[in-house]
Amino acid sequence: MKSSSPVTPFSCQVDEAFDHPNLTAVGGANLFVDLLRRLGFRRHFERLPFQKSAYATFSLADELETLVTIYALGCERVVHVDELEHDPLLCLKLGLNKLPHHNTLYRALDRFNDESRVLALAQINDHVIAGLVEPLEYSILDLDTTVETVYGSQQGSCVSYNPRNHGRPSYQPLLAFEGHSRVAVQVELRHGHPPDADAKIAFYQKAKERLDRHAPVRFVRADRGFTSEEFLARLESDQVKYTLKLRMTPRLYDQLDHGVLWRRLPSHETVHIEVGTVSFRAGKWSRRRRVVLVRTRFVDESQPALFANLCWDYQAIVTNLDWDPEDIWHFYNHRCTSELVIKELKHGLNIDAISKADFWPNAADLWLKSLAYNVLLHLKQHLPAPYHAFSVARLCRVLLRVPAVLVRHARRWRLRLPQHWPHQEAWKYLRQSLAAT
Repeated sequence: MKSSSPVTPFSCQVDEAFDHPNLTAVGGANLFVDLLRRLGFRRHFERLPFQKSAYATFSLADELETLVTIYALGCERVVHVDELEHDPLLCLKLGLNKLPHHNTLYRALDRFNDESRVLALAQINDHVIAGLVEPLEYSILDLDTTVETVYGSQQGSCVSYNPRNHGRPSYQPLLAFEGHSRVAVQVELRHGHPPDADAKIAFYQKAKERLDRHAPVRFVRADRGFTSEEFLARLESDQVKYTLKLRMTPRLYDQLDHGVLWRRLPSHETVHIEVGTVSFRAGKWSRRRRVVLVRTRFVDESQPALFANLCWDYQAIVTNLDWDPEDIWHFYNHRCTSELVIKELKHGLNIDAISKADFWPNAADLWLKSLAYNVLLHLKQHLPAPYHAFSVARLCRVLLRVPAVLVRHARRWRLRLPQHWPHQEAWKYLRQSLAAT
C-alpha cells in the first residue's frame, strides 16, 4: 500500500516595510485626550503658579499633559515616552510636532521642588473628583497605606517595615479613596517609617475636607494602623461613624473566655463563621469601645479539638456603629476595594516605579499618576455597564492601546480603526455619552 505524503503546513510570505507615516498603536488616546481637555486639565496646568519661559519649546502644560497621557496608556516609566515620541495621533491631539524627550519630562518633575508646588496638583484633583462624587448623597472615606520599595538612594527613603523586600529602603505613602466610586481623593508620599498618629490625623483631615465639598463624609474605614486613641478621638469629635480593624492582642484574646456570645452565620458548607461583640479598652485608649469579633474555621467534625478557641481565625473591628455585628463585618469588608485600587495603581499606573532621586518630584509623580487614574474612572463612567468592572490595565489594553490609521480627507482628520474590533460598540456608546454631557 502506498503511504501518503505528510501534509505541508500552509505558509504565506509577507513582506515588511517601515513606510507608513500615519499609523498609531494607541488609537484610544483620541478618547482619552478629549476627556482630559473636557475636564479642564490644560487650563489647570496653565494656571500653575510656576511656568516655563514663553520661548521654551514645550510649555509646562504640554509636559504635564504628556505625562498624564502616557501614564494612562500604560507606560511604566517616563523613559518609555521615547517609544511614542513620533506617534502621529498623540502629536496631533496634544498639538505638538513631537512628544517631549524623557529628559525634558524628568526636568518637568524637578520643577515640583517643594510641598507647595505638589499641593497645586492636589487642588487640581478637587475639580477632577467633583463629577464622580457629587451625585452621591454621602461619601465613605477609606484610608490605607502601602509600601513602595526603592532600588537606589532616593531622598526620604529608609529601611523600615517592608513585608516583601526585607531590608530594602522604601517609601510608605498614605492613600485615601471614596468607598462608592473608588476615586483617589488624597495621596501623600512619605518616608519609609510608618506614619504616627499626628500624620494620620492630618492626612484624614485633608481627605475629609476635600470630600466634604462634594459629598459629606459619613463613614470612615481603615486598617489596623489607624486605631490609636488620638485618631479615634478625632473621628468621634467630628461625629463620623467608623469601622477600623483592630489588632488581636493578648488582652483581646483574653476577652474570648469572658462570656462572648457567638452567633453562627449561614455560610458555605465547608466554613463556619461566627460573630460576637465585646466592650474593650486597649492599652492606651481613654475608655471602653465596642469591638465586633468575627471568627472563621473550616468544618471538620471528625475529631473534637482540645483547645477550641485555637481552631479559629479571629478578626476584630472597633466601631461606634450600633448595627448588627454581621452588618458591620460586611460593611468593613467593602474596604477591601481600597486594597484593589492600590493594586490597580501599582499594576496599571506603576505608582511604585520611582522616577527621581529627590523626594518632592516623586511626590508630584505620585499625584500625576493618581490624576490619570481618576480620569480613567471618568472614562469608565461613560462606558456600558460591563466595562465598569474592568481594571485599569485591562481598560488600557482593550480600549486605549488599539492600532489605527490617521488619514486626512476633505480638510478633516479621521481615525480609521479595525473593522472587526470587538469593542467598537463600547467606543460609540462612550462618544454618545460624552456628547450628551
